Amino acid sequence: MKYIIKKRNKVLEIVDINYPLKGYKFTPKNEEVKSITVTDDKLIDKILTIKINNIFTRLLMIVNDAFNSDDNPSGVVIALDEIELVKGIILNKYHKFLKKEKEELYLKKLLLIEEEMRFKYYSLQESYNIVENKGKSR
Repeated sequence: MKYIIKKRNKVLEIVDINYPLKGYKFTPKNEEVKSITVTDDKLIDKILTIKINNIFTRLLMIVNDAFNSDDNPSGVVIALDEIELVKGIILNKYHKFLKKEKEELYLKKLLLIEEEMRFKYYSLQESYNIVENKGKSR
């Protein structure tokens, strides 16, 4: 059964609804509630800002580990894959709900991180090619 909660003059009113709501839908950590649909644009913006900031924090930890490991390019490849994943989430899942300015800001941040990681990847590839070519010649 679906319910909508409306606030009128500091009184919360619960209304039973049977039609689908348009808005951002997510499942909370609470086991009693199956799903929540948020229709208020300001609240959606705040929720998505928190979610995307958590995603960026996790992404920056992966990127930092990749920058600190100078011996193997696999960490850089993992970071590049994670950047593509986050870019896909922003463009496909949150595109309908984010304001255009915020979406462009997040994509610019991702592009900057991606460029640095690609530079790191190519520099590691060049160093590996130089080391491999220094073997014995016969």
